[in-house]
Amino acid sequence: MYFFYIICNIFPYIYIQISIYSDVIRKAMENTFKQETNHTLLLTKQVFMTMLNSIISKFKSSHLPFKYKDSQLYGFGNYDSDKPNLKGELETLLKGYVNGKYLYNKYREATTGKPIIKINRVYRSLFFKYLGYKNVFDFIESELFTLEEKNKQLVLLNNIETIDDDYYVCYYYGEDNKMIKGQVIIYNGWKTIEIKYFYNHENQENGVYTFFGTISHSEDFVHFDTKYFVGSKKNEGGKFIFFIGKSSPSERHYLIGTYSGFDKYDRAIAGKIILKKFDSKAEIDIEVNDPSFDAIICQELNKDRIVVESNIRKNPLMFSKKSPYAKVLMNSYGNYSFFFEIDENIFEIKIKVEKYHFNIISLNNFIIIEDDKVFVINNGQILNFDFSISGMFHLQKVSIYLNVLNFTNQEEESRGNFIGVDINNNIVSGKLLIEVLD
Repeated sequence: MYFFYIICNIFPYIYIQISIYSDVIRKAMENTFKQETNHTLLLTKQVFMTMLNSIISKFKSSHLPFKYKDSQLYGFGNYDSDKPNLKGELETLLKGYVNGKYLYNKYREATTGKPIIKINRVYRSLFFKYLGYKNVFDFIESELFTLEEKNKQLVLLNNIETIDDDYYVCYYYGEDNKMIKGQVIIYNGWKTIEIKYFYNHENQENGVYTFFGTISHSEDFVHFDTKYFVGSKKNEGGKFIFFIGKSSPSERHYLIGTYSGFDKYDRAIAGKIILKKFDSKAEIDIEVNDPSFDAIICQELNKDRIVVESNIRKNPLMFSKKSPYAKVLMNSYGNYSFFFEIDENIFEIKIKVEKYHFNIISLNNFIIIEDDKVFVINNGQILNFDFSISGMFHLQKVSIYLNVLNFTNQEEESRGNFIGVDINNNIVSGKLLIEVLD
């Protein structure tokens, strides 16, 4: 009779439990793999604490005796990166940046009574892989959990909270004076980032450089701080700043900003960069493999790049090729009247060349000078003034060439040549008379 009771009452309960467990895990697996690339992992407090205690036990057993503070254990604050820490080991496994305080903060959440712990997309598999498991399913299949605890976690996994990633292609004027494309993927609600730069090498496979980093928001700007790995060693990468205004950055189809870092020739660089948003990873893969560039983007970025050569000069005259001619440039400041001779007509404009800054400023109330540059060319023999003119004047764009010896040694006036565009869009050229103003 007792055996019959067990068959009729206990076995059906076990069968039902196993059936529920199998059905739940099947649905959870389906949901998880459908959302594999873009969701936050939800863990019960029990599963999280078991995972955390297992991580700490494994770490400490590998570094006996371990008697450090929490900051050294997790790797945050004033920790010593040369001493054992979880952050370093996790970064080696991920081959990317890991926030050392992330796991510690999640521990604080759990100990303050939070029943569900959210693990962001970047770390959703990392902690389990550190313990030797493939993923959360592999972990909860272990003997560390009761059937009830497993079911509780699987039900939670079946209600996945999704956070979409954002996909961009970045464009900038790069090495070898060529336009360069890269992939930018924003994770975890604009908190972390992955960047890949693609370089086309003739008769070789394309070179790919990968960076990982964090994103911070400040007023109307977002800041990207990236790192890269050589083996297990983490190194500083590039820094980026983009203006986003008051709206969410993910709402912007284009972001324009600046970058600073180093190039593949180990030179310090900086410049302008544009991000264009796409809908999927597949779309940015297609774009970066397309050798063509949008004409508008090319126009915005061409030649917009600062390069500092990787050498140290003891003599300032060796800073660059133009350094020996700095004295010529310094002698060009002052107030002048320029008389342009065109078809027996003379057109006058008064300008000021600022000392030290070398900005060209109009001294005429009805004229504005823009896009102005002052160059010393031809081994210091020729001085070049180049600027655009807005307002009531016959010329709209002009480039002036002056013999340095005549111009800098002048007392009252000197002569030169110019080429430009007049108000009717005709290309014109002619002689130029320059008078020094008091």
